[in-house]
Amino acid sequence: MVQIVARQIAILALLNGILDLGRLLGIGAGDINPFAIYSVAGFAFLAGFSVARIFAGVGIWIESNWGTPLLFIATASELVLFLSGLAPLSIGIIGFAVRLAELAGTILILTVAFRQWRQHLQD
Repeated sequence: MVQIVARQIAILALLNGILDLGRLLGIGAGDINPFAIYSVAGFAFLAGFSVARIFAGVGIWIESNWGTPLLFIATASELVLFLSGLAPLSIGIIGFAVRLAELAGTILILTVAFRQWRQHLQD
């Protein structure tokens, strides 16, 4: 059950990261330069979060120990920056919902892993 959720979160993270990288390359923006849409700080934040999300998606897919925490940290940081308004991130309402789903999925995976670790210690 958790492996199925983990694979779905991995696919979601990979697609979200690829779509964000496409936005950085100007796909779907017409003739507008991506630096005109996002400030330099917003461009850098979006690039960093996109690359982290792709690496995390691969890490979750191959069931590594670092994939889920990386996605949790990247997604939580991005949501905090977006909600606080400290960084000029434009993720939209659908992007916000996708990131909340990623965050909920990573919390579920981390909770199950923590419980399995605790049970292993008690055995």
